[in-house]
Amino acid sequence: MRLYEFLTDETILPALQVETKEAAIAEVAETLRGHASVRDFDEFLGAVFAREMDSTTGVGHGVAIPHARTDSVDDFVAAVGRVPDGVDFQAVDGQNVRLIILMGIPTRKVKSYLKLLAHLSLLIKQGDFTEAVAEAPDPAAVRSVFEAFEQ
Repeated sequence: MRLYEFLTDETILPALQVETKEAAIAEVAETLRGHASVRDFDEFLGAVFAREMDSTTGVGHGVAIPHARTDSVDDFVAAVGRVPDGVDFQAVDGQNVRLIILMGIPTRKVKSYLKLLAHLSLLIKQGDFTEAVAEAPDPAAVRSVFEAFEQ
């Protein structure tokens, strides 16, 4: 499973203007409202916020991965948002977050979920990945960066 397969131009927000992580999560998640795999959007968003309250999803390198395992989604869903000015996620490295990768996955797909998180961790540790995403001029280019690095 590769993240780029689940991204569309509509689920990639290239220039969020937000001041809080809550606003950032809500705005990125909103791109999934009405998605065929999201059975109950409000429940999904609530699960993402509940997970964020447990511990930060700011994984470092300017990236946050807000996510939830929930039965409010029938299949894997993902959305991406870029925050040019950065937003405080209380990230593990203390840096502001500029790239948000939001995901939802059904509770029953634990193995796929863990594999994808490990896969994303490897991508993020490549400094040129986050730089390439930051420099991509539009949603299609952002998706292309994910695709190129995930091959």
